[in-house]
Amino acid sequence: MLLLQPLPCPDAQALFERLAHVAHRHPLVAERAWQRLSAGARARGEAALAVDALVQCFALLEPRGRGAELTTALRAALMDAAGLPLQAARVHEALGRIAYQQAEYQQAGMHWREALRGAEACGNAQLRVAAEIGLAQIHYAHGDWAAGLHAHESAARHADAADSYLQAKLALNLGVGHFELGDLPAAERQFSHGLAAARRGLHREFEAEAHWHLAETALARKDLHWAVADCRLVMGLAARHGYPWLEAAASRTWTDIALARGDTQAAILSARHALALAQRIQARTQASRAHRQLAQLLQQEGDLAGALEQLWQHVALQEELARLG
Repeated sequence: MLLLQPLPCPDAQALFERLAHVAHRHPLVAERAWQRLSAGARARGEAALAVDALVQCFALLEPRGRGAELTTALRAALMDAAGLPLQAARVHEALGRIAYQQAEYQQAGMHWREALRGAEACGNAQLRVAAEIGLAQIHYAHGDWAAGLHAHESAARHADAADSYLQAKLALNLGVGHFELGDLPAAERQFSHGLAAARRGLHREFEAEAHWHLAETALARKDLHWAVADCRLVMGLAARHGYPWLEAAASRTWTDIALARGDTQAAILSARHALALAQRIQARTQASRAHRQLAQLLQQEGDLAGALEQLWQHVALQEELARLG
C-alpha cells in the first residue's frame, strides 16, 4: 500500500510505518488504528496528523472496494486541511480515486488537478506522480489510449522519485496503454516491471493485478495455458485478500477463457460473479461491461428474454456513464 511521505513528525512516520507493516497481515487492526489516530488527532487540534491518518486509512480500504466509505470523512477533511496545502492535495487525490471508480470522471479530473497543483506547490514528487497517473487514466476511461499512454509516459519522467507502490502502478498503466494499442511485447514488459516493483514493495494488490494483465496478454496471444495459470492465480489472490474490483475484472477474463475452451455455462457463471462484485462496490463501468457480456452469452444460449434484460441494464448504465462523464 502507499505510505505517505513526508509526515508531520518523526514519531508519526515511525507509527505509520509500523501500522503499514501490521496492515499486511491484519488489515482490520490497522484500519481501526488509523481511524482512532485520526479521530484523536482531530480532537487535539492536530489537523495535519488527523488528515494524513485518514488518507492512509483510505489507501488501505481502496483496493478492498471500501474507499467510498470514507467519502464524507474525506470531504470534511478538506475543511480541516485549510492552510495545509500538502494534506489538502492528498485528500483531493483520494477523492479523485473514489470518483474515478464510480465513473464520475469530471469530478475525478477536478480532484486530481487540485492534487497536482498542491503537489507541485509543495514539491512532493510522490503525490505529483499519483495525480498524474490519475489524470492519465481519465484518457483511458474515454478510450483515448494513445493520449493516456503519452500522459503516463510523461508521469514516468518523475517516477525515479516515487516509491515502489507508484512505480508498480505506473508500470501497469503503461502496460495497459501498450496492450490496447496492440503492442503486446511492450505491454508484457511493462506488466513484468509492475510485478517486480509490486513484489519488491510487498504490494499484494498490484502483484495480483499484474497477473491479471499477464493473463489478458496471454489470452490475446491465444496461449490458454498461461492465461489459465495467471488468471487462476489472480482470482485466488483477489479473493483471499479481499480485492473485489480485481476479482471482478479477472472473472470477466475467466469468462473469455471459458468461452475459448467451449464451456458456455462456466462463462455465464463467471460473468454473473463479475457483475455481482461490480455492483457491490458501485463500479459502474465494470457492471456495464458485465451486463453486455452476459447479454451476449445468454443470446448464444437462446435465452432471449434474459439477454434483453441484461442489454437494457447495459444501455441504462451507458446512459448514466455518459451523463457522469
